[in-house]
Amino acid sequence: MSTRFRIVLSLAFAVLGALSCLVYADSVRQEAERVRSDAIKRFGGEVTQLVIANQTLEVGEVVTERNVRMRDWVADLAPAGAITSIDDVIGREVRVPVAEGAPLTELAFRDESTLSEVPSGHVAVSVPVTDRLGISRGVTRGARISAYAVGEGGPRLIATDIEVLSELGSTTGIVASQQITIAVLPDDVSEVLGASASGDLRLVIPADDVESSQTDEAAGEEAAPPEEEPLEEQDASDESEEGDEQ
Repeated sequence: MSTRFRIVLSLAFAVLGALSCLVYADSVRQEAERVRSDAIKRFGGEVTQLVIANQTLEVGEVVTERNVRMRDWVADLAPAGAITSIDDVIGREVRVPVAEGAPLTELAFRDESTLSEVPSGHVAVSVPVTDRLGISRGVTRGARISAYAVGEGGPRLIATDIEVLSELGSTTGIVASQQITIAVLPDDVSEVLGASASGDLRLVIPADDVESSQTDEAAGEEAAPPEEEPLEEQDASDESEEGDEQ
């Protein structure tokens, strides 16, 4: 047996072994999927198919047919915005990391161009969204809002004519923290950032028929201390009461 023939034979056995491993791995995966599908059916509820990641998808990675696949999923447990067709994700660039085995949602492909253009004469400011901020996480872009600082002296209007530049949408476990980007006049930036840093910032959405002057007057009335009687009038009143008693 020549050396060349033995090399060719060895390569053939190697290829055959690799193919056998691939076939076995594919059969194991199919069996696992079958068992999972049976478990889902026993769980009950409507079953749908979602696109999931075959591997961890990092930011900037382009989705191909190799790194995603379809999988049965209980419809009631599907995350918001889950994608149900592979054709809808092939060739798209990932903007938010997706863990291996997790369903792909529209959030993974969110486009930063969703940030509105900063209006002329304004500055874009991002502030963290907390339960104390007082504004809905589903506030839409273009909404007009006002900003208050809530301190010991009561609420104080610190900025009006603010426009929402980015919307948050629903909260998911993929994003650890969320911010809202707003367009603020340059003179109001320092107060807005200061109130945000101290936790005193509150954002409100006035109706279209509410003028900014009205919100300013309302805040002033609420924060204004009660008027005290002048000292001279108090002294005169006290002297009069003393004379009456005598």
